[in-house]
Amino acid sequence: MTRPHDKLQTIVRAYQQICAGEEPWIALGNFRSAWYGYAKDIREQLVCEPLMQPVEETEHTRKWAAFCAASVEFLCDRYSVACPAWTREARYRLTAPWWHTKHIYHIATRVQLMQTTPEPFARCNIFCGNRLFQNKYEMSEWVQEARARGLKSPGEIWQYARQKEISIHGG
Repeated sequence: MTRPHDKLQTIVRAYQQICAGEEPWIALGNFRSAWYGYAKDIREQLVCEPLMQPVEETEHTRKWAAFCAASVEFLCDRYSVACPAWTREARYRLTAPWWHTKHIYHIATRVQLMQTTPEPFARCNIFCGNRLFQNKYEMSEWVQEARARGLKSPGEIWQYARQKEISIHGG
C-alpha cells in the first residue's frame, strides 16, 4: 500500500534522481513544486531526512548534495521551518568554489555572485546569486493581493509583487 507521503518530491528523492542521471533542475523543480505548492503545509516532511550518499560519489554528486543542503537551509530560514541538522554536516561544504554561471571567468560576475548569494550557499562554497527560489505561486498571490489593495496599473502591481519578493528572498 502506498502512503500519500511516499509520492512526495522530497529533497532526498530529488537528490536520488540527480544521482541517477536526472537533469538537476528537473528534480529540483519538482521539489520546488512540492515546497511551494501541493505540500506547503508539510514542508518539514520534505526536508527532514538526510541525503543518502550515492554508491559512487563524483564531483557532480558532491556539488549537487551541497546545493541540496544549502537549498534546504535557505528555504527553512525563509519560511520559518525547523532546519534539520544534517544540512550543516561538513560533507556539504565544497573545497573549491562552484560558480554557478556560464560566465565563470568574468571577475565582475564572480564579484556580483559573491555579493548576492544567500549565506547558506556561500557557506557551502556555492556562488549562485539570489534569484534561484523565485516562484510563480507566491508571485501570483502577491499580484492578487495588490489588486485587492486597489492597485490597478500593471506597473504598480508588478512593483508591489516585486517588493514582496525582495522582502522575502532579497534583491
